[in-house]
Amino acid sequence: MEPLVSILCVTFNHKDYIRRALDSFLAQKTDFPFEIIIHDDASTDGTSDIIREYQARYPETVIPYIQTENQYSKPDYHSMYDFIFPIARGKYFAHCDGDDYFSDPDKLQRQVDYLEAHPDCSIVTHRALWHVEGTDGSRDFNYPAEEKERDFSLREIFVDGAGLFATNSFMLRANVNKSVPDAFYVRGVGDYTLLLYAVTQGRCHYLPEVMSVHNDGVPGSWTVNNMASPEKVIAQHNVVIDMLKTVDAHYEGKYHAEAAEAIAKREDLRDAFHFRALCEQGDKKKAAELYPERMKRLRRDSLREKLPWLAKAYDRIKGR
Repeated sequence: MEPLVSILCVTFNHKDYIRRALDSFLAQKTDFPFEIIIHDDASTDGTSDIIREYQARYPETVIPYIQTENQYSKPDYHSMYDFIFPIARGKYFAHCDGDDYFSDPDKLQRQVDYLEAHPDCSIVTHRALWHVEGTDGSRDFNYPAEEKERDFSLREIFVDGAGLFATNSFMLRANVNKSVPDAFYVRGVGDYTLLLYAVTQGRCHYLPEVMSVHNDGVPGSWTVNNMASPEKVIAQHNVVIDMLKTVDAHYEGKYHAEAAEAIAKREDLRDAFHFRALCEQGDKKKAAELYPERMKRLRRDSLREKLPWLAKAYDRIKGR
């Protein structure tokens, strides 16, 4: 019987995590068949051996694609389009990286039930737990903060979509997932671009149940690699800004207001981060030259903290 859902998993050197991920997939309680397509990008730590072990135990369900040469290091790499999509058979695609996992055995069933009943919906997401790797859980939090089931608007996805949902909360219609235009493909921002495209094709629906866990700070992960220095953070912001401009052009201005707001927000985040980094590095002269208004606010806030009586007197003079 053909699987109704394909769980798409990308992994690299996740020896300490991959069993938990695969067990969480296999623990799903559904009234339909599903498959697990797992792409291992030439792991060197034994991850591949664990995947082969699961394939031997569940040959009808676990379908590995194990690389002998690392693909991520290549400039034109795209594991989903090049390796996973061609063999995935499901009507719906669920995503989860090898260092994350599903935490609710009813996750797939809930999402499928909604998509089957609402053909105008292109993607269903849900609440997830954010766990900081190596901590005792005291810093964990649920995200998004939304406690009620609802649709997220196109504007919300454009402006707040990056990091709004955990990637392992996504379930999309396969035809939507497979048809993402080249304009949306930017190396390193796959989840955001996927959301953007999906919400232009149908509704984005949100379920408030916590049904997956995202591990932040796993060695070698995208977050660790791309947020390792101020320069990388700034470069990543610029990549997203360029992507939004490309998407705006692709739709010939149809979503220009949403794209412009998203770009402005991203530019502000980038500049705020750069300003803070310069100040922390002791280069306040350069910070003041590049961001004079931010420096004025910083000095004003510092003065208010050190001399509150003077700040109050100033406010009275200005009629605040």
